[in-house]
Amino acid sequence: MATTTSLNHSAERGKRKGSQTEREGDDVIVEAESSLSEEEEEEEEEAAGEEGDSESDIRELRARRSVLTNRLAEQQKRRDKIQVELEVRPYFLVPDTNGFIDHLDGLKTLLQSTVYILVVPLIVITELDGLAKGQDSFGGGGGGGGSNHGNGAHARAVQEKARQAVAFLERGFEAREPGLRALTSRGNQLESIAFRSEDTSGQQGNNDDVILSCCLHYCKDKAKDFMSETRGGPVRLHREVVLLTDDRNLRVKALTRHVPVRDIPAFLSWAKVG
Repeated sequence: MATTTSLNHSAERGKRKGSQTEREGDDVIVEAESSLSEEEEEEEEEAAGEEGDSESDIRELRARRSVLTNRLAEQQKRRDKIQVELEVRPYFLVPDTNGFIDHLDGLKTLLQSTVYILVVPLIVITELDGLAKGQDSFGGGGGGGGSNHGNGAHARAVQEKARQAVAFLERGFEAREPGLRALTSRGNQLESIAFRSEDTSGQQGNNDDVILSCCLHYCKDKAKDFMSETRGGPVRLHREVVLLTDDRNLRVKALTRHVPVRDIPAFLSWAKVG
């Protein structure tokens, strides 16, 4: 990003000093011709030189800015043309809150297969706790914002499903299930969810972004990974994590960050388990 620097130089010019003498007794005033001293001439020349240098500096800065702007535009064009291919070998599965509400049996099946690690963002457990207590605590954690969890029979059904999900997770962590992990928004892994409150007030974005950050914890891309093996060819990124969600907005966010995403029924069908 080019920064424009403004340079302001001011040169003080010497003022011509005139001397006037008055002859005593005469009404005539004689003005002596004013002239610049040698020192004043040198100061004026230096000031003129500085003014010329400043104009040259400004032209040079503008030229640099133009070069940088063109270079950034070319880089952006190259990025737009880059085709990214994901090579996905699923191992870490990250479900959102609605995954536990709508597809708990499917998640149990994936855990029992012992093929995958079920990574549960702590914010998801927090939301499930709130729903289990009858709170409409969805904060963008996987499609809750567009669902009507707060009315009548549907709210009671969601509350019961949340209780079942929380009980499933508590049993799994108490038994130290090897295929079950909890992850904080900062990427810290928890062996127990007995104490599972987390302050996310300083986090940017909503709960969807926190869930996505847990996925990105398993995406350790380096600059060289975005370089194509052949000139003009696609960039191939390797992924071991898959986000499991039905939520459209969260899916779009995941895809823009090159995170593989599937809904749970589709993943079960692909994995041929259950």
